[in-house]
Amino acid sequence: MTINILEEHDNRLAELLSKGVSEYDEGDIQVQKIESFLCRQSFLRFLRHCKLIIPPRPNERNSGGLVPFEVWGHTKEMVGALLSHRLVVMLKSRQIGASWLCAAYDLWFALFHRGAVVLLYSKGELEAAEKLDKCRKIYTHLPTFLKPTLNPDTAMSLGFPAMNSKLLAMPSTPTAGISFTASIIDCDEWEEHPYASEHYNAAKPVIDAGGQFIGTFTINKTRATSLARNIYTSARSKDNSFFPLFFPYNVMPGRDEKWYEARASELTSDELGGVTPELYMQGNYPRSEQEALSHSQSIAAFNIDSLTWMMGQVRNPIELPDVDNKIVHIYKPHSIGNFYIASTDTSHGVGKDFSVTLVLNVKTGEVVADILHNHLSEEELASQSVKMLGLYGNPLWCIEDNDWGRSVILAAQRLGYRNLYSDKDKPGFHTGVGDEGRTALWGSLIPAINNKQIIIYNKNGINQFFDVIRNAEKGGRIEAQQGRHDDYPMALAIAWYKKGEVQTDIYSSKPISTLHFGNNIRVWR
Repeated sequence: MTINILEEHDNRLAELLSKGVSEYDEGDIQVQKIESFLCRQSFLRFLRHCKLIIPPRPNERNSGGLVPFEVWGHTKEMVGALLSHRLVVMLKSRQIGASWLCAAYDLWFALFHRGAVVLLYSKGELEAAEKLDKCRKIYTHLPTFLKPTLNPDTAMSLGFPAMNSKLLAMPSTPTAGISFTASIIDCDEWEEHPYASEHYNAAKPVIDAGGQFIGTFTINKTRATSLARNIYTSARSKDNSFFPLFFPYNVMPGRDEKWYEARASELTSDELGGVTPELYMQGNYPRSEQEALSHSQSIAAFNIDSLTWMMGQVRNPIELPDVDNKIVHIYKPHSIGNFYIASTDTSHGVGKDFSVTLVLNVKTGEVVADILHNHLSEEELASQSVKMLGLYGNPLWCIEDNDWGRSVILAAQRLGYRNLYSDKDKPGFHTGVGDEGRTALWGSLIPAINNKQIIIYNKNGINQFFDVIRNAEKGGRIEAQQGRHDDYPMALAIAWYKKGEVQTDIYSSKPISTLHFGNNIRVWR
């Protein structure tokens, strides 16, 4: 349609919508057919006809009721993602219209796509029925010409026989939806689903066959991790095919810091659910993605205040001619009178975990240089590490001797590096059997980080410390949140644990464990 014809159509449509059904004439029928066609072609056009039922607020006259669906800037971004990507994961603040938008999208797809099956997954049966009821309410208030006949209505299904399509509500149970072939799977408040992993595994055939998967969620700060969170963070690092979206609290008009503070002051103990008001707001009304994903101190392995302080120490690397500055980061060059130790945690496959080599100043506790990369082969990691360590006098180098680490050790030996740490005459650092070795490493590193004895200048390296948690589901085991990384912390843990092997007194054949500076004593072990 040209602009003029479309404007004329819109004017005639406005007149039609002001009439009663009994007043329609032949010209109105033609307008209806055109508008139905336009809505089939454009979800945004369809939204013009959608209305929401908003609960009224006490003491506010004329609040709530039946209201038009408003399209804000973030709404358009959501629509663009739904129409452009098969796999969508959305981390959001509460009450920004995401659930209503997805309900409208699910309904639109079922109304205009023959044979469509849309599965709406929710936490429980009540929540699933409520999600479907949003679709039903939108359908109820559509213009008559956009409302095909319904199948016999039930609380858990909505079907359109003319299109042979349907929407089905599914509570989160181990076998929900397992026998269905769906066009769309829409998981509402995905973080709260008790059987999220089972549902996702069951949905894989749908996804692999070209179906669409939509997961929307708000962070629950009482949980250490969730499938929704893991898929979102992996999508952000491009480790899966999902398209990630994040929407903070202030995407809605009228939400500013004054609104935020007022909302926080109104919280009750029932709403808080055992967390502090600050954590509740960070989860439900986050200001930023990092704030939403950060852990509460109750499950974080490292002191969050100390990590936040360390973020203030971040600096840019120094550009040097003798190394690949895209891979090797030099923050402080070698200086006489200082002593260094190096360590390496090798990635479990190119493009998956990160390979890390770092250089620690054993006197000052500074990580003066590092490599943090997830697309290096073992040979390249060894080569780049040897070049970096050469700038610091080839310090003692502790390489964890896991499967991939052994390849780095062999490559370092071929390159002629002679100052490799050996465990019982075998090159490499052996963490130990089970969790015992890791426990010792964390037990040494955690108090050092918390007491600000260590300084890291790499922002991405520090971020990995925020991802290390005490996983209650594994008896408090210290590890990275699922889908995140602890490669940098582990490499630093090895260096800190073995720093006593470095001779820091040129007149002594034994390493010292305490450094004296006048009346101040700094204990290293």
